[in-house]
Amino acid sequence: MKKPLSLLLSLILAFALLSHRSIGQVEPSLAKGNLRVLVLEGTPYERGLKHGKSLKEDIHALVGFWKADIEQTYKIEPDVFIKRFLDYTDFPAAIERWTPELLEEVRGIADGAGLDYDTVFAFQLVDEMWVMGTEMLGNGHNTTIDHCTTIGVQKSPTGLSIVSQTLDIPTFYHGFQTLLHIKEPESNLQTMLFTFPGFIAANGLNSSSVAVVVNAVQQLEHSRDGLPVAFVIRGILQKKTYKEAVKFIHTIKFAAPQNYMIGGLETVESFECSATHVEEYSPFPGSLFTYHTNHPLKNRHLTPELLEAFKSRNIDPQEYEFKCPRFEALQMILQNNDVEISIGKLKDIFSDRDTIINNRSTFGATIMVLSESPELLISPGRPDEMPFQAFRFDGFHSILH
Repeated sequence: MKKPLSLLLSLILAFALLSHRSIGQVEPSLAKGNLRVLVLEGTPYERGLKHGKSLKEDIHALVGFWKADIEQTYKIEPDVFIKRFLDYTDFPAAIERWTPELLEEVRGIADGAGLDYDTVFAFQLVDEMWVMGTEMLGNGHNTTIDHCTTIGVQKSPTGLSIVSQTLDIPTFYHGFQTLLHIKEPESNLQTMLFTFPGFIAANGLNSSSVAVVVNAVQQLEHSRDGLPVAFVIRGILQKKTYKEAVKFIHTIKFAAPQNYMIGGLETVESFECSATHVEEYSPFPGSLFTYHTNHPLKNRHLTPELLEAFKSRNIDPQEYEFKCPRFEALQMILQNNDVEISIGKLKDIFSDRDTIINNRSTFGATIMVLSESPELLISPGRPDEMPFQAFRFDGFHSILH
């Protein structure tokens, strides 16, 4: 099953998309770990409008950093890049089909922040630009700094279901950590989202104890007309049961490939999603937990470029094992069902810098405890530096952990 290390190294060198992305050097002036909390109510447009107005200054600052990063990364004027990218892709049709209300929310953000709609819409396409940006320009392979690590724990006789993540994104987003509490009168559902100003969701959970965290898996095939990642996250969180959420991801077509770890009151599972294929991953048969990083472990619907690279090196893609030090660290820590994965254990794992689970790109860590009264714990920064704060739907108060 395992191939020589030299083959892996040559593949990584040939295809930089498996390892890194250039990071803009522009840094925000805001203090790291300053968690903004915003409650949004009303229609989708009204919620977006309040989001845009309330965080207008932050949104303008972040869009400026984002555009500077586009220019530095792709060597093109950012507004030109945005127009070309929106012309190159066709995501609105998929959004209209599966999560139409979110287009109104994005329009509200744009109007509230005083920015043009295309810019704010493109601002939602973080993963899609990482996957398809250089493909569109035809000047090389896409690259990313994604290092997100996710861990999920199924409900046991002595515990609760837990979904958790370190969210690792470019450093220009750091200092803008935000929690959105959305109340949807049309569905009687409430949602808490960990994100940054102007962006509709990075991960989250709802008042029915459905939760989702994500890992980029860019080696898998993508689609220029699927549902973008942020909209998939929100679509999952519009469901009131785990089964409905899983049915949703088996119904849609995906834009950027992603591993979605979905949790409910009784169970948590990982789903590796390429453009049109969903594969469930578990560490071993009968595992009471799951974990993931940024390489496909089950899904082998790979990009044509990667399949060609395997073919040229006489590698069977079905047998190849992608390597990731963070994943290997988790394998060592979580070897069998005898390991008790408590909230304290998760905090220790996410705080460990030696495994690089906690790294310079760590924007924050989230631990979602799923029960009849679900709870979201957030460390708004590197978890060995920033204490966790606990938020609940009943009163939406914060307690330092």
